[in-house]
Amino acid sequence: MKKNKDKNNTTGYIEGYYGNLLSWENRKLIISSLQKNRMNTYFYAPKEDEYHRLNWRKKYDLDWRKNFRDFTKFSKRNNIDVIAGIAPGLDFDFKKFNNKTKNKKSSDYTLLYNKSKQLLDDGANSIALLLDDIPEDFKNKFGNKISEGTSHGNLANMLSKSLGKNIYFVPRIYADELIDDEPNYLKDLSFVLDSKIKVFYCGKNVVSKTLTNYSKIKKVLSNQIVLWDNYYANDYCPRRFFIGPFIGRKKLNNIMINPTGLINTDLIILDLVASNRSNNTFIKEWKKILRSHGVPVIFDKIKQYFFKPNFGSDPLPNTLSANITHIEAIDFLLWKWKSDLSREWYPYLFILKHDLQLKLNILTSERLIKTQTIPLSEYVIKKLNKGELK
Repeated sequence: MKKNKDKNNTTGYIEGYYGNLLSWENRKLIISSLQKNRMNTYFYAPKEDEYHRLNWRKKYDLDWRKNFRDFTKFSKRNNIDVIAGIAPGLDFDFKKFNNKTKNKKSSDYTLLYNKSKQLLDDGANSIALLLDDIPEDFKNKFGNKISEGTSHGNLANMLSKSLGKNIYFVPRIYADELIDDEPNYLKDLSFVLDSKIKVFYCGKNVVSKTLTNYSKIKKVLSNQIVLWDNYYANDYCPRRFFIGPFIGRKKLNNIMINPTGLINTDLIILDLVASNRSNNTFIKEWKKILRSHGVPVIFDKIKQYFFKPNFGSDPLPNTLSANITHIEAIDFLLWKWKSDLSREWYPYLFILKHDLQLKLNILTSERLIKTQTIPLSEYVIKKLNKGELK
């Protein structure tokens, strides 16, 4: 068995996306891929697990706990750490938490601690407190007595101290582009947050073009930063997925990938991440990895549509030269390529085919109405009838 990379660094897979929830068997496949690729951590934080976020106060049932214990044992045998996340930020009662007496903890805090302790007892190596993707309404809910950043930091500190372990923390402001939402959040957080708590951060943007310069967070927090990388994520653009080389992230030691939740696609992504972190021949290695996962060579003809996301807070539209050969390549992939991976990619390839037909003005009104949503088909047909689309 290969030894995984330095345990002082955190590298691996985040199950942290919306829209998909892996099975326990698929999670084990991810663990095996992490071990093969000399990564060391699995971060369990799926938005679609209702007990992780929406109903975080509810306990996991015995069947789930049995599966989780089996999963953590399997992970341990493969030398992979498991971070178990809890995301109470939607409705955690910070008013009661901030007003607690020295000898009495708030009821929400007690529930949070008990659930964290249970996850550790069931085999998790660490706990992560997630306070991301929540409304900007802290002052309206809890007043101005203690700031949001201070409250979040105090909660993380207390949880870490009560558990007797250094935890991970995902702040509400988790990318530079979000700082304007609450300019004082990170500064207030820095005044109280225990320096031993590791902080997840996305970089300049929620989906960052490069992760070699994320100085804003480093200037504020002295904590170790683990990069939460959404390079391959597609829960915010569910008509697309990205499968190009892993670029703009070379020689980073503390970085975890939050990808798609499509198991076969994510196994490719982990191979791409491992290869391109230590290899300069991006395209050559990219093709080699895709071929090893059974992706036909003809996919290379349409790779530009799946290569990389559009970066930044105000991206410009891409211009690609579409032609009929792209549709022919898609037809081959739709009808003559058969595998578990092809079935994952089927809806995305079909969507692309229709979009190309629209662009080339060869999608009939009848087909448009049958295949597209009512608002889109109505909009396009109206524009066509007015001569505003060609």
